[in-house]
Formats: sequence, structure tokens, C-alpha cells
Amino acid sequence: MGRLTDDMRRLRGDIDSSRSSRLAQTNEMQNNVKAQLADFASTRIKNGQQDSRMRANFVSDMSKATSNLISDFNADRRSMAEQTSTERANFVSDMSKATSNLISDFNADRRSMAEQTSTERADFVTNLSNGVSAFINDIATDRADAHAVFFGTVSKKKTV
Repeated sequence: MGRLTDDMRRLRGDIDSSRSSRLAQTNEMQNNVKAQLADFASTRIKNGQQDSRMRANFVSDMSKATSNLISDFNADRRSMAEQTSTERANFVSDMSKATSNLISDFNADRRSMAEQTSTERADFVTNLSNGVSAFINDIATDRADAHAVFFGTVSKKKTV
């Protein structure tokens, strides 16, 4: 064969080898893309599962934290209620004692004042009665003297 046919055969061989090389590269790229897509899908699934677990853990942790917070709040509220209940009871007891003491002091002062003013009133009434009796006697004496002078029965005045 001649040189042209050899060149054509060689050219045909190069074309075939180039084509098969291109097909091999295309197949390899397709396989790589498929592998990447499969890897993307599995990574996406893994990431989704991981995100789902993380969200579930977050929600669980938040639920626990909220539950603990509410529990602590209720415990604190109960403790403060007991403390303030005791404090209120002590306050009421102290106020009751103070009020009782004030009433006792008031009653003692009232009794003392009643005794004192009773004596003073009795003395006043006695003095007033004596003064009125003396006044009545003076008036009776003056009247008797005026009657005696008017009707002429004057008696000698007694000097004291």
C-alpha cells in the first residue's frame, strides 16, 4: 500500500483513538458528575439528619432549660411565700402585742385619771355644796335682817 493509505490508516487510527479517548473522558466526567451528585445527595442527607438532630437537641435542651427555670422559679416562689408568711405572722403577732400593750396602758391611765378626777370632782362638789350652803345661809340671814328692819323687829346685831 502506499503512503496515502498508510497516512489514511494512521489518521483513521488517530481519529478512532481520539474518539475513544474523548468517549473515555466523557464517560469518566459523567461518572465523576454522577459520583459528585451522589456525594452531594448523601452529604445533603447527612447534613439534614445532623441538622435535624441538632434542632431536636436544641429543642430538648431549651425544653429542659425552660422546665428547670420554671421549677427554680416555683421553688423560689414557694420559699419566698413561706418566708413572707412567717414574716407576716410575726408582724401580726408583734402588732397584736403592741396593740394589747397600748390598750393596757390606756386602761391603766384611764383608771388612774378616773380615780384622780373622781376625787377632784367630789372635792369640787363638796366645796360647791359648802359654798352654796354658805351663800344660802348668808341670803337667809340677809333676808331675815331685811324682814326685821322692814317690819321693825330689829334685833341687836351680833358681832363676830
